[in-house]
Amino acid sequence: LIDVSGKSFRAQVLIAIAILLAAPTSGNAQARTLPTNSSPARCAGVVAPMSNVSDKARIEAQQLAGRAQAASIEGDNAAATQLYQRAAQLDPSDAGIAYALGRAYEATRDARAMAEYCRFLALTPAAPEAADVRQRIAELALALPTDTTVVRVPVTAPNAMPSPGAALISGLIIPGLGQFITHRPTTGLLVMAATAAAAVYGLQSQNVTSQVTHTATDPLGHPYQYQTPETHSEHPHAAVGIGAAAAISVLAALDAFTRARSAGNGQGDNRPAASEESRLPRSVAPVLTFAQRSIGFGLSFQ
Repeated sequence: LIDVSGKSFRAQVLIAIAILLAAPTSGNAQARTLPTNSSPARCAGVVAPMSNVSDKARIEAQQLAGRAQAASIEGDNAAATQLYQRAAQLDPSDAGIAYALGRAYEATRDARAMAEYCRFLALTPAAPEAADVRQRIAELALALPTDTTVVRVPVTAPNAMPSPGAALISGLIIPGLGQFITHRPTTGLLVMAATAAAAVYGLQSQNVTSQVTHTATDPLGHPYQYQTPETHSEHPHAAVGIGAAAAISVLAALDAFTRARSAGNGQGDNRPAASEESRLPRSVAPVLTFAQRSIGFGLSFQ
């Protein structure tokens, strides 16, 4: 008979209970085991963030993560999620923060949990939690539509450049259009403004009064001459204004041609259209000076 009041019996009972509780967990772990060097297909394109994080940022990120963990223990999931987000922004290379943020998202059924889990695997593919994280990714994917089960990293593709000939012709037809199609809209607007200012300067008119000689005949049939003042409109700056507008158009068109050709040869700075140059090309720089002067002269005649 077993002495139920003895310490030996109590120890055996505790061991048996522990074995029973551990048995499903072991089976679960075996079912979730995946190769540690494999990345789920749903994490296609996710790479470990390569960024230089300062020691100050790392320390601050750890402090935020500690506060987030405390908020999570207190049941404030919203505050915990916000703190983990701030910590991940400060130190995107911390796998522990990525995992914690993924758990916080998963607790609120936020689809962003999958992306954080994928980032965790990209940072530490052989971590002890890797198998569990892969299983969580698979379970999260089952709740998503078929066409959203792949987590993709957005890649900004460079905008296609037109041919040099198209850029040149476009710039000659409409001043500044060559800059627009070579992905420099701000420069194109400046070229258009400078061309318009030069044209306005050239088309400004002035009223000029001159003496006009007339010939007439008196009642006796004798011819005589007399003068009368007459006022007419002239465009004294037409040649300068129109010539300047044409020069601006040609320079801008050549600039667009050069830009498109260098981009086609792989030598240019083929940046997306959203990133405007910090300064204008040298060929367009004189345009601004002329535009400012022409506008000043134009205002002086009004």
